[in-house]
This record gives sequence, C-alpha cells and structure tokens, in this order.
Amino acid sequence: MKKKWIIIVIAVMLAACIALVACDSDTPTGNNPFVNPGDSLGGGGQGTIPDETESASDDVVSAADVSDLQDSESIPDGATVVEASDEQVVIDVAGDYVLSGEYSQGIVISVANNETTHIYLNGVTISNANGIAISNTNKKSSLIITVVDGTTNVVTNAGDDANAIHVKGNLSVNGSGTLNVKSESKSAIKVSKSFVIIDATVNIDSANHGIAARSIEAQNATINVASAAKDGLNAECDDDTTEFPSDYSEGYVKLIDTTYTCNVYGDGIQADTLVYIDGGNIDIKTNGVFVKYSSDNMTTYDLEADDFRYILSNGTYQKIAKDANYSTSRLYALTQSCKGIKVGEIKYEDADGNEVAVTDGDYLIVIKGDVVMNIDSTDDAIHTNSGGVLVKGGDITINTYDDAITSDYLTQIDGGNIVIESSYEGLEGAYVKITGGNIDITSSDDGINAASDDTSISEYIVINGGYIVVNASGDGLDSNGSILITDGTVIVYGPTNGGDAGMDADSGIIIQGGYVFVSSSLGMVETPSQNSTQYVLSYAQSSTIASGTVLTIKDSDGNEICSVEIKKDCQSIIISVPELESGSTYTINSGSTQLASFTISGTITSVGSSVSSGGPGGPGGQGGQGGRPGGGFGRP
Repeated sequence: MKKKWIIIVIAVMLAACIALVACDSDTPTGNNPFVNPGDSLGGGGQGTIPDETESASDDVVSAADVSDLQDSESIPDGATVVEASDEQVVIDVAGDYVLSGEYSQGIVISVANNETTHIYLNGVTISNANGIAISNTNKKSSLIITVVDGTTNVVTNAGDDANAIHVKGNLSVNGSGTLNVKSESKSAIKVSKSFVIIDATVNIDSANHGIAARSIEAQNATINVASAAKDGLNAECDDDTTEFPSDYSEGYVKLIDTTYTCNVYGDGIQADTLVYIDGGNIDIKTNGVFVKYSSDNMTTYDLEADDFRYILSNGTYQKIAKDANYSTSRLYALTQSCKGIKVGEIKYEDADGNEVAVTDGDYLIVIKGDVVMNIDSTDDAIHTNSGGVLVKGGDITINTYDDAITSDYLTQIDGGNIVIESSYEGLEGAYVKITGGNIDITSSDDGINAASDDTSISEYIVINGGYIVVNASGDGLDSNGSILITDGTVIVYGPTNGGDAGMDADSGIIIQGGYVFVSSSLGMVETPSQNSTQYVLSYAQSSTIASGTVLTIKDSDGNEICSVEIKKDCQSIIISVPELESGSTYTINSGSTQLASFTISGTITSVGSSVSSGGPGGPGGQGGQGGRPGGGFGRP
C-alpha cells in the first residue's frame, strides 16, 4: 500500500510521544507571554467511557461446496450434440448437451420440475435479435452452463425488454473457457434464484444490470462487467421476503478468490443482506449522472431537496455540508445510486401496496483475506443501510466524491491496508471501532465521524490499535458521543480554518494509551478529558507553525523524546505518548530555537508561546536530529 502519510518524520522516538487529554491549567511556563487558549475553547472535564456494542464477526457464512461443479467441467461420453441452427432450438428433456457453431434464434430450455439440464458451450455464438438468447423457463428446474476449456463463447440479444440469459430457477456456470455476454435490451444475466460461478471467465456488456439474481456466489472466477447502465452485480431477496434471513440464505453476494472488475452507472455490487469478499482482486468504477436543482428533475428522478448536495467547482463535482449556504441554482444531485459496494435494506409491498423496508437485521459487508481492492466511485465507496461494515484484511484503495466507508450502525476495522486518497468523509458510522490495520485518510470534511439519526444511540469512536493517519479539511475525529483511544497510533493533520477541530467529541475525548498527535488551527481546539490516564501536552502558538517545520521535545538532559514534522499549517498541537512522565521537565524546540519549556504536573499540560517557529532552525531546521531515517511516529 502507499504510505504517503509516513511523511511524518515523527522520529522513531516520536513513537515514544503522543497523547491527548483536557488541560489542568492554561498558565504558560517559562517566560512565554502567550497563553494557550485551547482549553477554553472546548473539551476537558470528565469524559464518558463508551458502552461498546457487540463487535462485528466474519463468521456468518461459509463457501458453498462446489466439488460437484468442479467434477463436471469435462464433456461426458454420451452427451447429445445440438446442431447449429438459424431457428429457435428447444431442449425439453433434461440431460447433457454440447453446443458448437451459431444459433441465431436462441436456445430455450424447458424441462420438468426438479430436473437439471447441463449445456456445454464449445466455441459457440448464440444470439437473438428479438428476445432472450438462452432461456430456462421452469423456475423449479436448474441449468448448468460449462464454458469448455480453451474456447471463447458469445451470447448476445436485443429486442424489447429481454435479458440475454434469463434463467427461471438456479444457474451454475463452470469451466475454464470464456463467455462473452451482451444485452442491448436488459440485463446480461438474470436468474430468479441462485447464481454460482466457478473457474470460468465471463465478460459482460449490459443495458441494465450485469448479473442479477436472488443470490450470487463466485469462486476462483473472473467477472468483468465492461459496461452496465445499472448495477454490476445485483442480489435482491424474493419479493415475498418480509423478514431478515438470519442464515443469509438470499440477497447476498459472495466473492471468494475471484477477480471482479466493473465500469457501471449503478452500484458496483448491490446486495440486500450481505456482501462477503475473501481474497481475489476487486476493481470497481461507478459513474454518476448529475442534474441541476429543479422541480422537473425532482419529479423525473424521484429526488428530494436534500439530495442536492453537490456543487460544480473547476469542472469537478464537490459534496457540501447540509447546512452550507449555496444558492439552489448552484446545486446538483445524483440521479441514481452509484456506490462501489452497497448492502441495502430488504423491501417489499404490504397488503395496501405500500413499500416497506426491513430495517431490523444484521446487514453486513465483510472484506477479508488477501484481497486487492480499488474503488473509484461517484457515490459512497463502501456503504451499508441498517447494518455494519467489517474490514479484516486486504489492500484497499478508495477515491470517492462521497464517503469512503460508511454504515448506519457499526464500522469496524480489524486489519488490512486502507488508503482513502479522496473522500467527503473517510470512515463513518454510528459506532466506529478500530483494532488494527494501516489506515490513511484524506477527506474534504471529517476524517472519522461517529454520527446517527437514531436518538437511542450513544455514538463513539474507539481506537484500540492500528496505525491511523488523517488529513482532514473538516474535523479530524468527530463523534456525536465520545472518543476513546487505548492503543495504536493516531496522527491527525486537521483543519486549517477556525470552524473545525482536530478532535471533536460531545461526550469527551479519553486517552488511555497509544501514541496521539493532532495538529489544527486554534479556532475550535478541544482537549482530551481530565479522566484520561495518559499524560497529554497541549501546545499552541500565536503565530502559524508552517508546514515543514520540525518540532522536537527533549527532556531535561537534552535527550530527544519526540520529533514531529508538521505537514499542514497549524497553531495547535496535542501530543500524548507513554514516555511522558509526571514531574519531568521538557522543552519544545524548533531547530536550535527553544519555543517553550514545561513540567508534567497533571493529566493535561497546557503550554503557549509567542515565538514563531519560523525563526532560527525553523521549518526543516535540524530536522535530521529529530527524525530517525525510515522511522515513523508510534511505529513499533
């Protein structure tokens, strides 16, 4: 993964120094006439330890047994050869069939209940200019399509409201060959029940969804949706489903050691209940269509005024805050959902024809294993409604106009390498919990945000591990409840404007361990709470500390405790590290210039200075002493 954030020359020893908490006093030490105003701007007091919700688990599903499919990839002796034809071909007896050559009026399979038909595509072109190219008509039967090793097979259709491959019942695809499917009418592959694919390569162009089924599972397969007017993969529950299936028996997408790429105008992956990704390679590109604010567009695209959250600036659409004051003539909205990976709610019609959403259930996205994932989305990159997101592994790179990883309930990161190169907000959920992983966030608003519209929820951000770097134009860490840091490394390059803070929590910020460094403007500084258990330094200057400045903290013997290279202009710095000791005296230096001295006498030590870091040894001055080559703040 890219580690552009390790530009923090926060020396290896800086790993020995960083933590936040509310101040004991604003009285400056030494001869500094500038009083650090940070503590009077918010924070301090007694913070609330969050009542943590149950952690998310990846132990919810297992891979399907596909051994029978693997055993049936070779053409068996006695299989029936179907002659090429320019007339419609009908198969009405279950069995094994081999297709080669050209079939210009499509293939219709119509067999009895509980029967399975197996067709082997052995270098075939199947088309239908006026309807379905491959059709299975009995929803109580199953179809297996084997793409014979070494062959390329083409299925295309056009006509009015017809899918290229339409299977009523279950569809399985296997084999080591290639299947190219194109629909100029509707979806490329539509299945009324389950769709399973192993080993094969499928390339898709679609006028609607790429693949749509009640459930989708791929193992060791390659799926490329080169274009689709809607979702790349779409898995929705049966219309009669009115309760969440606790066994995840429908409405799911499982990709195991699979390569999936798409370039679509809907969601890259959309499921009703679960998206489960273990290993493989995922490359998702979604393309949003924006329309201007108008009553006509609201009616045409079923939009509300709150949907118009974008402005066009220098040729790029930018999301804005809900309370931003822009003329409606400047506002735009997306015409449809175009998220990278989305788990939505089950919806059905009640007896009166009203649409009902099932919000009670463990809606979940799980990302684990050695997956390499790249998402470039106009809408949210990874998103669940009424549920959670769990990331346990992988290398994930995200660029999005909206939120990078967001859930209505719990967003949990246990591992992996996550680089959010651009976003509106980085990580978001009612609850955000981080126990491991390397996370690098760039956001135009909040870096990590705990928020919910549910008044019964007491939001929190809990960090128990991991190496986290946030570069936020809004709040670095923002919780409508509390923030608790017990371990790991948290580095925040916060806002340069006075309207946001490096950390902001309605119920307090508590630091009990780990390495914490937060820089920001001075306008809305919030210090950690008095009931933190690790010492915190809050330092501020009357003048700007310029980007590139190297600050060092030394003990009374001149030994360096920390070295930090500032990456954005700031005036306030909060540091908390296990190495700070009660009763010990330290100095803050910019190169050879001593800016201030302080003695740790309480949980929060507040220091102010009127000395500019741009003086002798200012930006970059003597930085080599503080930074250990190749080192990083808080790195073991």
